[in-house]
Amino acid sequence: MDLKGKIVESPKKFWSKFKQESKEIEQIELYLTINFNEQWENLPGGRVKFGLRGGELRLKLEGANIPYENRGLNDPFKVAVETNREQQEGNELQNAIEASLDKGEPTVKANLSSKKTTGKTDKIQFTTYQVTTKGSEENPAWVFEVKTGEPVLKGLLKSALLGTMKVTAKPCHVKAVFEVSKQDVYLTQAEGLWPQDISRNKLAILERKMALWLLKNKLTPYLSKVELHYE
Repeated sequence: MDLKGKIVESPKKFWSKFKQESKEIEQIELYLTINFNEQWENLPGGRVKFGLRGGELRLKLEGANIPYENRGLNDPFKVAVETNREQQEGNELQNAIEASLDKGEPTVKANLSSKKTTGKTDKIQFTTYQVTTKGSEENPAWVFEVKTGEPVLKGLLKSALLGTMKVTAKPCHVKAVFEVSKQDVYLTQAEGLWPQDISRNKLAILERKMALWLLKNKLTPYLSKVELHYE
């Protein structure tokens, strides 16, 4: 996860009731880049592959706030579209039939020609995430959930506008933390950890225990953290 700030060039002005003077309200746009994918974790006797079904991005703002109307990522969005182009080749049979009269006798001459054709087909794969927001203007949060029927989140969200922050005091500090809970961790593959003929019930129990172990030992207290300072 990465978070970058961009100062808005033309800040609005307001009239201070206390100082009786015109002051500038400085605004900073926050842009989020985050990548979701599966990963392997090596364990004694084998390894597991896991991913996330969701997570929560939380901001803690000091000397600033993000008004509700300035928040981004309020709607479903698409990430990193991957396009695979396939070459298709085929033969197109061209028929040309010429009719002529030769010495008053009707004859038909068929000319058959074969033309090689090449076509291109695009396969487009994309993942759509559902994002909802909650929290206060000083402590906003964004909840990520996969909504495509896929088991885990996959894809890259690049430089998406997370929100426009209003600076109320300096220095200004932003702390962004991405957290997951036990229902967000999902095992997609395992090697060498349990017998192949294990029952579904036992497998479900072991997978749940493994997910809890991963959460406690690898994903706690947070998955990723970014801090920004503005003087």
